[in-house]
Formats: sequence, structure tokens, C-alpha cells
Amino acid sequence: MGDTIFHVLQHAVPDATALREFVTSLPWPVITLDATGKVIHVSQKIPGFADIGGTACTPSLAHLFPDFHAALRGEPRHHVAQTADLTRQVAGHAVHERLVLRPVSGGAYLIVIDQTTLRELEVTSTQTSRLAALGFMIAGVCHEISNPITSVQSMLQILQSQKQLGPVLLEKGLANIASSIKRLLQISSRLMNFSRVGEQHSAAFRLDTLVEDAIAILRQDPRAARIEICFEPGSDAMIFGSVGCMQEVFVNVFENALHAMEGVGRLDIRISRLAMNRVAAEIRDTGPGISHQAMHRIFEPFFTTKAAGHGSGLGLSISNEILHEHDGAITAENNPDGGACFRIELPLFAERS
Repeated sequence: MGDTIFHVLQHAVPDATALREFVTSLPWPVITLDATGKVIHVSQKIPGFADIGGTACTPSLAHLFPDFHAALRGEPRHHVAQTADLTRQVAGHAVHERLVLRPVSGGAYLIVIDQTTLRELEVTSTQTSRLAALGFMIAGVCHEISNPITSVQSMLQILQSQKQLGPVLLEKGLANIASSIKRLLQISSRLMNFSRVGEQHSAAFRLDTLVEDAIAILRQDPRAARIEICFEPGSDAMIFGSVGCMQEVFVNVFENALHAMEGVGRLDIRISRLAMNRVAAEIRDTGPGISHQAMHRIFEPFFTTKAAGHGSGLGLSISNEILHEHDGAITAENNPDGGACFRIELPLFAERS
């Protein structure tokens, strides 16, 4: 902007009188310097300095406007075309200014552009962005913990509704509650360490058993009552890593499938061995599939296609990070006959031993 203005000042204004009128008409204060660097004209009052606007004067820039002089570079300063940003205190308030200096024949012009309002808007925008990010994080945490809490609540309601509790039902109910609480603690720990490499205890475990446990958790969700779940195990494939984290991955994918199918459909889970000592788990649902727009962003933190209050997309993002830490990967695609398919690949334990 400053370069364009001074291009006009130097080339489009025909004489000194017209040039003075043009400078005076600008919305910003303009300080006119002579060939020796003395101030010869100030177009309007500048906050924090004596009112010398419109009058001829001979003192130097350093004498009349020491803050501006100190912010400029070069020697002599008025010979160097430059832009400088300055913050100074005026009547107890911070004033942010941009100085634009351009030499011209016989002297120089220094435009003083007040950017205080702009800076305040930038600060407000930054604060708003931080609050929005905090809101997304809170929504993500609520999304992650809502399912195990719902499971505990449902089981408590079942237990409370029974006048006489048999030992089998009591044992099943307590096991359900213990499992959900354990998952809450694991999720809490995972969120606290989301940006760091996981330090959870690792061990070898059967992938089939882990998937069966995740399916058991899924069946506790009321939305799964009318979902047909078909599981095809994979010959006792052994995996090395954190059982809790890997269970979180499968539960996240399963719960997304439940949401997509809206309580009616079929969930197929198949474990198969691959070449290069790897194993794959394919999770297919009969929901509407993934839109083209969402496919490219589905593993981004906080991206979600769900309605407000029904999740923030943090689940798949966490799952993606967990799998990377386990030298694995997760991909998504749509089935040719409808629905979505998530494919999870992991190295076999023999590869990591």
C-alpha cells in the first residue's frame, strides 16, 4: 500500500502545491523532510507528540519524533526507503504504528499508519481461535468418554431394576462396569499424552481375543441391539503392543460404524494374514458409506460429519496415532455394494521379537 501511495506522490502530482494538498488529504499523518532530514511539514497531529500539524518547522526528526527516528534504520535515515513497525505508550495505552519512509527529490516523506485497531482485532481473533480449539477439545473428550459412561449407566439401571440379583447377573454386571471404568482410565491417559509417543505397557497378545473383547464392549451399546455382528478370526495372529490402546482403536471404529448404520444393519469383521509378516483386520458396515469430501479428512483431528453434540472426530484421529506408534496403519474406503470399510494393518509379533 505504501509503495503505491508514494508512486503517486513521486510521479502523478505535477507541482509542490498540489503535492502538499495531496499529502494533507491522506487519512494518515505525513511528515515531510527536507534534503538535510529536517522536518518541514506535518500534515496532522500525531498522538503523543506536540501539535505542530500544518506548520513549518526546522527541528530534526530525532528532536520532534524521537521514537520514529529510533525505529528507522540507515544513516542518514531519510535516504533509505523502508518500512518499520513501532509500538509506543500514549496516555497509558499501547499504540501500534507502521512507518513508511520514501525518499523523493529534495527530501523524503514519512507516513505514520495507526494499526492499533487492526492489532486489537488480530488479538481478539487469536483468542477466539483458542477458545474454539478448547471447545473442540472438550467436545472430543466428551465424545471419547460418553460411550463407557453410558455403558456403566445402562448396567446400573439393569442391576437396580432387579429385585433379586442372581450371582451370574451380578458378576456380569460388575465385570461390565469394571471394563468400562478401565476404558475410561485408558482414554483419560491417552488424551493426556495425545501429542507424545505412547509409553503404555506393551506385551504380546492375540488379535482375535482383542477383537472379541472389543465386540463385547460394542454389544453393550443400545444401538447394537439390532446390528448383526459377524466375526471371522485369523488363526491366532499374535501382535505386540498396548492391549488397551489397540482395544481403543477397534472400539472407535466399531462405534463409528454403529453411528453410520443408525441402529440397523450388519457389521463384518475379518482377520487375515498378509505377506511380509503382517496381519489385516477389515471392518465393513452396511451404512451409507463415506462422502468424497469426508474421505480426505476423516483422520484429521476434530473433523466430524456428526451433528453437534454427537462427537468431534477425535476417535479416528487418536486411532490413527495409536496405529502409527505400533508400526501399523488404518485406511478407509467405500464398499462397491454400499457401506464403508476400514482396514487396519499391523506387524505380527514374530516380526517385532
